[in-house]
Amino acid sequence: MRLVQPQAEPAFQPAPAMEPEVAEVPVRSLADIVGLADSNRDMKLKVAIKRYVRPVRLEPGRLVIALADGAERDLPNELSRKLKAWTGRTWMVSLSQEAGGQTLAEEETAKRETAFMDARSDPAVAAILSRFPGARIIDVRIPDAPEVETVEDIEPSSDDDEAL
Repeated sequence: MRLVQPQAEPAFQPAPAMEPEVAEVPVRSLADIVGLADSNRDMKLKVAIKRYVRPVRLEPGRLVIALADGAERDLPNELSRKLKAWTGRTWMVSLSQEAGGQTLAEEETAKRETAFMDARSDPAVAAILSRFPGARIIDVRIPDAPEVETVEDIEPSSDDDEAL
């Protein structure tokens, strides 16, 4: 008599837990971080970055900042957590004793003031302002330059061939 032992079935082994891959997101400036906050619909953090974060140094995975007056104390920690979630990379956000650069809000204000000063110095605008007492500049918009067609872009019509 021969003893046959049943073969043991392989034990069920679940597949290794796959972590969702997050594509490497390039972060080269504070504006990129604001763009990430905007695309991830975190408006509170977006506004906080624009108003209170003064950049000192930005390297891959490391952000050194100074905070403007009125910033929440937890802003660097929250920024670190969100950057890790959005970029898939661990970020060290640290505070510096250096003053740092301008906040994005301060940069936007400076650009706006420069645009107003340029508009006031434009001869056409100055003439309008002098012609209408009490008139003032409330907004400056620079339209996109229209595309200029080049000679190569224009296709000759069949009528042009006959005229030659």
